[in-house]
Amino acid sequence: MRRIRKFGEEILRKKSSPVDNIDGKIHELIKSMKETLLYVKGVGLSAPQVGVLKRIFIFYDKEKEILGTIINPEIVEEISSYVDLEGCLSFPEIYFTIERPKITVIKGLNEDGKEIIIEGKELLSRCFQHEIDHLNGILIIDYAGEEEKRYYQDKIDKLIKNSKK
Repeated sequence: MRRIRKFGEEILRKKSSPVDNIDGKIHELIKSMKETLLYVKGVGLSAPQVGVLKRIFIFYDKEKEILGTIINPEIVEEISSYVDLEGCLSFPEIYFTIERPKITVIKGLNEDGKEIIIEGKELLSRCFQHEIDHLNGILIIDYAGEEEKRYYQDKIDKLIKNSKK
């Protein structure tokens, strides 16, 4: 299990480095990220959210019941778009309205270092985009309108205050 970093913690704003070598340390990180994601019943979790600046994220495809890993992900294609509420484990109980591609095709490496290409639709597409944003230091609040930010201001302030402890 890993501690999930919350908004206000500096690491969430930093860009992650590519994984050059998938070794035992990376496998341990992936295993603990999977345990964490399952425990919190999330859809996606990026390495920066657990304090590691590496280009890795875990996703849970509820439709196919697949817990997957993508290392060094790249977006290959984005199709159409739609608007929906989006949450984040680093922003508990906060949801912003965000427009994202309806379909996202990404490529990257699996845990064995083999190249994979995956297509995500709707929620999974949103997850892929969201986690890749995390790897680039981009957060859901960056997409939020001023009205939404004001609505959640007390919760946002509390996260920032707690991050300073």
